[in-house]
Amino acid sequence: MRVVGGKYRGRRIKSMPKRADTKLLRPTTERVKESVFSILNNYLEGVKFLDLFAGTGAVGIEALSRGASKVVFVENDRRFCNLIRENLCSLRVPPERYEIICGDYTEALKRLAKRGEKFDFIYADPPYEKGYYTRIVNMVKNLGLLDEDGLLILEEPKKNPFIPDDERWLVEKRHYGTTTVSFLNFSEGEE
Repeated sequence: MRVVGGKYRGRRIKSMPKRADTKLLRPTTERVKESVFSILNNYLEGVKFLDLFAGTGAVGIEALSRGASKVVFVENDRRFCNLIRENLCSLRVPPERYEIICGDYTEALKRLAKRGEKFDFIYADPPYEKGYYTRIVNMVKNLGLLDEDGLLILEEPKKNPFIPDDERWLVEKRHYGTTTVSFLNFSEGEE
């Protein structure tokens, strides 16, 4: 895996070796990452970015590479948390520019809300088969984790895409092979 653009462009980051117990990891493809970040590129300088279900940290590292001031990585698997830390250290990312929360995403979101955190972008790439999309959307909205103009970006399977409760939240949907990426903003659905 490599960083697609920005300060760390072309630098390789480590991934977990393929094993039976890591089969649920489905890294964001370079094509999807490159497409999403070409859409966001002009809006990344100085932003706060949340990489939810971070895996190797590739998405959050891409945001850092392109100018995000801080990225919070949330990952449940301790092995991947260690891998994210290793990748950030190998790139020499200053520790004040990132935070790694190793634990359940629901608890992490509650903790971030309790601290009053707000993000410009939240990227969520949960395991497709787990059906977390509705819960993620509801928690991000109800906990007020996005800035007013912030976007929740969901990576989902094209064959079974997520439909939000209020379609006014949906800013855009893009399709890349078997993957769909939805961009949501909750101020669109406010009365």
